[in-house]
Amino acid sequence: MHKTLTQLYLEHEGKIAHKWISYLKFYDSVFLKFKNMPINLLEIGVQNGGSLEIWSQYFKKAAKIVGCDINSRCKELIFSDPRIRVIIGDASQEDTKKQIISESSTFNLIIDDGSHKSSDVIKNFALYFPYLEKNGIYIIEDLHCSYWKEFEGGLYYPYTTVGFLKKLVDIIHHPYWGVAMKRDDLIRGFEKVYGIRIGNESLCQIYKIEFVNSICMITKSAEEETSIGKPIVAGKVAQVIPGVKDSEGAVSFPDQKGNFWSNETNPDFVEEKLLQQLAEKEEEIEKIKNSFSWKITKPIRFFQKLLKNTTKYQ
Repeated sequence: MHKTLTQLYLEHEGKIAHKWISYLKFYDSVFLKFKNMPINLLEIGVQNGGSLEIWSQYFKKAAKIVGCDINSRCKELIFSDPRIRVIIGDASQEDTKKQIISESSTFNLIIDDGSHKSSDVIKNFALYFPYLEKNGIYIIEDLHCSYWKEFEGGLYYPYTTVGFLKKLVDIIHHPYWGVAMKRDDLIRGFEKVYGIRIGNESLCQIYKIEFVNSICMITKSAEEETSIGKPIVAGKVAQVIPGVKDSEGAVSFPDQKGNFWSNETNPDFVEEKLLQQLAEKEEEIEKIKNSFSWKITKPIRFFQKLLKNTTKYQ
């Protein structure tokens, strides 16, 4: 009899692992289909390495379990299970991605439990979702960080992790927008701010997005399987609306070019765009402030300000 993930955590005596109890209960329900499969698993964020040990016990038939952490001390971790591999590096960077993909060209399960900063989470999704297998699951943990400044978040900040995921919900429903926009048009702001690129070929493979407290689970499928499909009309008696049987339930989706709320002339959209532009400018200012030239000219600006104040009171 297989032990639940909660049981494995409660009984674990090896390397330290940390997960919220609600996560473990949720994972037991959604990871069931993978338990007896030779899956490849990627976990971003290793810390003490305990979760990798527990994944190896939970997924007994897993082919490879890859962990990635930016902390160089993680290279000191030693695992008895040869299926476990640890990559040292920033998962959101291309060179680290190459190391990860060299371990496994695709993954059935990807869990982002890394820095939880909005920029890293969104960059990671852009980098690794294309390497998720069909019917694979991409997990983003600790979404509560999306509301905190310390993690590049905020309830009304437009470029948070949760803000990005909300856009993905709209992207699933792209066929019904009724306006001349491609899926990736909706995330142009994120692409500009974070220097990423997520093509329509990846976005159209998002089959399902599920939220529970502090977790988002994204399931991937082939594009033809993500559509609403054809309607099925059952029965023979159409007493109230007789035309349904003749039309075979066919429905045409209305054009929304004239819909005020589907176009950027809508003041809410204008406000969102202005907020996005403001966020982009703040991002540029922050980069300038952190630049070498800005730091070495700090004394000059100080004396300029001092001179200005002295002149003002003469």
